[in-house]
Parts: sequence; structure tokens; C-alpha cells
Amino acid sequence: MALFNRKEPILGIDLSPSAVKLVELSRSGPRYRVEAFAIEPLGEGMMEDRNPADPEMVGEVIKRAWRNSGTRVRRAAIAVPTSGVITRTVPMPANFSESDIETNIPFEASQYIPYPVEEVYLDFEVKGVSQASSDMQDVMLVVTRKENVDAREAALKEAGLIPIVVDVEAYALENTFRLLMDTLPRPSEGGPLSLSKARESLTALVDVGATITNLYILQGERVIFTREQGFGCDQLTVRIAEIYGLPREQAEQAKRSGQVADDFAATVLEPFKQMLAEQIGHGLQFFFSSDQFASGRYTVDSIVLIGGGAMIVGLDRVVADVLGITTVVANPFKNMGSAAKVNSSALLRDAPLLAVAGGLAMRSFG
Repeated sequence: MALFNRKEPILGIDLSPSAVKLVELSRSGPRYRVEAFAIEPLGEGMMEDRNPADPEMVGEVIKRAWRNSGTRVRRAAIAVPTSGVITRTVPMPANFSESDIETNIPFEASQYIPYPVEEVYLDFEVKGVSQASSDMQDVMLVVTRKENVDAREAALKEAGLIPIVVDVEAYALENTFRLLMDTLPRPSEGGPLSLSKARESLTALVDVGATITNLYILQGERVIFTREQGFGCDQLTVRIAEIYGLPREQAEQAKRSGQVADDFAATVLEPFKQMLAEQIGHGLQFFFSSDQFASGRYTVDSIVLIGGGAMIVGLDRVVADVLGITTVVANPFKNMGSAAKVNSSALLRDAPLLAVAGGLAMRSFG
């Protein structure tokens, strides 16, 4: 029997506008295993502008997810929305030590952010020698409003958990994407990619949520572009309620089951999938209109769908047909084992919802 990593694990907890998602992972060598997971819906109004409106109420939902998952781990990682973070690459003298950078970073940050420095949390990562000058080093500055962090930490503490890491959703998804890379289809021309082609080959990771869809463009394993768009699966729920005269809760259940009416697919579902595909296309057009990527040298080779919208049957086919790009539904746990207590069929079904939480849980090993 394999002995799994005894390093104390960290729960990945994703607070989306509509649900709490929890994942616990372990690792033996290069192989990961899902030890526990849970998804618990959040009530209407519990999240406001992507932050917990009432940390105590959100904390109760997190606690319920924790209990239902069967985990005993209390250390947790959580993420702030990518749209709530400002990142900038700042040049600093190459001879600056980490303590020198820490001393100077607040002054540097004040030149790039629209808030007083005392209202934000700052972090940084040294990226290496600057390409512009060997006398300088590039430092990535990461800034977010204190309220984005404080509300999440308060909710975790209300649930009886210990906040260990506050991450950014984009960075959590970079972790997840490393697990997905080997499962993605190869470009249509076949054969190994040249190094120059690999650098210009891009993947679009599309997180279709209840009210918001996030587009991430990755070059290799690194997110190079993000865009938040104000549409999501709730629009399908509203459409079902309007057409069939159902209360919202029944419309939500009908959306999940697909058991609505004989004309549901043709009248509501297929037009909605078409609309989602077109919205994703608009996001890609916006990306390719940016100066850096407007040269025509870059192509998106594949689209990877995550989030609740990815679970709409046939969405991947419609996106591929509309945009002419190979499209797949993500399963970050495809090559993982799972503990005996984990419901493997539920994990397979819910995998697209757990991409951020899984990426956060991987902080246990980095």
C-alpha cells in the first residue's frame, strides 16, 4: 500500500458567487489523490461584489461543506477573484535583497494603484534579471483591497478553519492547468511542436459560472490575460422560469435535470449554448485586439471549459462548432485516485466545478 505525503495538507476552498467548493488532496511521488470534496450552495445575497456580505452566514455554509466532506483538515487556502487584484511588473535594482524589496515595495505600489497603500495588502515575487538591463531585476507586484482578504479570512474562522494561504484565482488555476496539460488534444497539424511554435501556442480556459464568466488565456502554464464577462448559467435559469412559468427554484432544478418540456432543447437550451459560444468568441476577439497579440502569429489551439456551465451537455460541441477551435470539458482529477470515502461518480460529475478549489489544495505541496 502506498504511503501518502505526511506533510500537513491544506484544504482548497473556493467561494464562488453561488457555492462553496472544498477539496482535500494528498500526494505520493508525482501522483495525487482526492481525499475529500464537497459543494454547498450559498443563499441569495450571501455574496456581494464577489465578497462575503455576511462572513458569519458564509462561515456556516463552509462549516457544512467541511462536515459533509468528511475531512479532518482545518488548515485552509482560499482565493480572491482575479478581477479584484492588480498585478504589475516593477523594475528594481539587481542588488536589492528580499528585505530591500519589502521595504521599498509600498512606495513602488503607490505609483500603480488607485487606492491608498494603507487600504491594500501587498505581496511580491522576484521574477529574475530584467531583459531591459542586467543592473535591474523584475519584481511582480500583487495588490488587493484589504476587504477582499479580511472577509474571506473571517468566514473561514467562523467555520472553525485556519486561514493559511490567501491566493488569487488565476494562480490557483495555473496549478490546476498543469494537471490538465497532458489530457489536452494536440494541435491539428500533428507531430511535436517546435519551441517557437510552443511559445506562440495558446490555450483558453473558460470558467462559466452562475453570473460571471472568466476567460483566461494561458501561454504554456502561465496566465497572460484575463477578462471577466457578466453572463452565466443563471441566464438559462431565468429563461426557463419565464418561458415555462416556473418559480426560480423549480427552474433551477429543471435546468439541472433537463426534464422541462418536449421543446426545451430546441426552444431554450440550444439557443443558450449558441449564445454562450458567441460570448466566448467575443472575449477571444477582445484578447486578439490587444496590441501584444494582434500580430496574427498567435493562435488559440484549444478551449478548456470549467465551472457550472461546463456541465451543460453538449456545450463543448457547440463552442467547437461556432468558433472552430477544439473544445474540451476539464477534469482536473482524471489521472488521480480517490479515497474510499469519496463518491467517485459524484467527483466525475462535479469535476469542472472544482478547478479553483483543486488548484488551491495543491498549495499543500508547493
